[in-house]
Amino acid sequence: MKKLIHDIHNGKNLKENLQVYQKMAIQTYSEYGTLELTFSAYTLLEEIMEERKELASKEEGVINTVLHALGELGKEACDYCKVAEKMRNLREDITAKMDLFTAYTDRLICYEYVLNRMELKYLSDKELKSKLAAYREEEYLQQLMGYLFGNKDQSVVRDKLRLVISQVPVQMTKTKFFEKIGDAFTLYQGGERSSLNDFIYILRTSAMLYEPKHYVGKYTEFETLLKQLETADYVNMTEAEYDEMTKVLEKAAQSIHEITDFYYSLQKVVNGIYAMCLVFPYVEKESKLVKAGRSIWTCLALREYRAEMLTPLEGRIEQCVEKSSYLESVLYEIKNSYQEELTDLALKSFFNDFALVANLLSDSLFIDLEQVASTEIADADYVQQCQERLLEELSAKISQLSRPVKRAVMGQILEKLPMMFQNSHEVEEYLRVNLLGCPDKAEKAIVMTMLWDLMQEEQEWS
Repeated sequence: MKKLIHDIHNGKNLKENLQVYQKMAIQTYSEYGTLELTFSAYTLLEEIMEERKELASKEEGVINTVLHALGELGKEACDYCKVAEKMRNLREDITAKMDLFTAYTDRLICYEYVLNRMELKYLSDKELKSKLAAYREEEYLQQLMGYLFGNKDQSVVRDKLRLVISQVPVQMTKTKFFEKIGDAFTLYQGGERSSLNDFIYILRTSAMLYEPKHYVGKYTEFETLLKQLETADYVNMTEAEYDEMTKVLEKAAQSIHEITDFYYSLQKVVNGIYAMCLVFPYVEKESKLVKAGRSIWTCLALREYRAEMLTPLEGRIEQCVEKSSYLESVLYEIKNSYQEELTDLALKSFFNDFALVANLLSDSLFIDLEQVASTEIADADYVQQCQERLLEELSAKISQLSRPVKRAVMGQILEKLPMMFQNSHEVEEYLRVNLLGCPDKAEKAIVMTMLWDLMQEEQEWS
């Protein structure tokens, strides 16, 4: 296989090698897909029958659709086109729901940020002074700098910087904040528009600007909790109200965690069924493994599952993963660079289908299968227009928020920006001013404690 991949990459003997590649891909993906689907379907059934009965009863319709499709796939006379169409539509439906859940999760993160910083607000001045006295500030600062820059791997340093800067109290004017965002936009000038658009999406969700298009109003129980968080008065909040809002946040977080976990598991099964509907029409003779898989799917579709079902499949997937990674290393290169050869060999449809299969079986469960990578360039005018539009939207949003929520939004956005420091001295000065110089003693104490816990955790694991 290694030699085949090497020769294809170098354009050698393509007529013969592309046909050999096709046979290898059919064999590899029929077994790899069978294993992936079987394990993910078994896991899903185990979850809905044992751990998530209440949630499963609410989502019974979509579960029945998936199990019916799994049962159809277990039949040799399966109508692959029909099942594939159903799974494609269901996949789009689930992706739209996850878009909603992602937007709501980003909002919860903002309110968690606000409530975390209020944790010590209700202590007496004496108790606060005692908390802060536990840290010798200069010694603490040097330990924090050691935590940030103690690793030689620059990607680790960048990740730590983003995390710490997002937690440090934001003491920055709106003008300075917008200037930082503008600096980040300039980095996208001359690059592909799609990259800039992805960056804007991340900033908009972090700022609670993004409004999902579908399923708003469907999850009323969760949305009621979110509304309570959105309308709370964080400036004048009493200790009793704080305790209540903390419970609301915990309940909302648990609710969204449960529903997103469920849809992750469901999407994995939907992707697997869809992938096998694309693979099986190319299979001339099924292996024993594939036949075993079909038999298990039939049982799972009837909600019958036993651990011993999986015993014949154990230890088989590792080799399939290795083979598929070799095949995928040139899959997209073949699809894009050898159009003429594929047309001559009548292999265009095959490579289109298997590029889809590779995406469906990847870890990116919600990848847009229809998206064609845009090569359109973001020139200076386009970047400027996008920047102005976002800042105008952000300015209007910030003006509606109370100071604690406004600072939470700024903290979330700063975490997503490229690093704004030229060297470690600038980082140290930023921490000295914004953390050690924070006028809110309760916030200063809680953030210092949070960062101290991070440093201690790393020491324990190193």
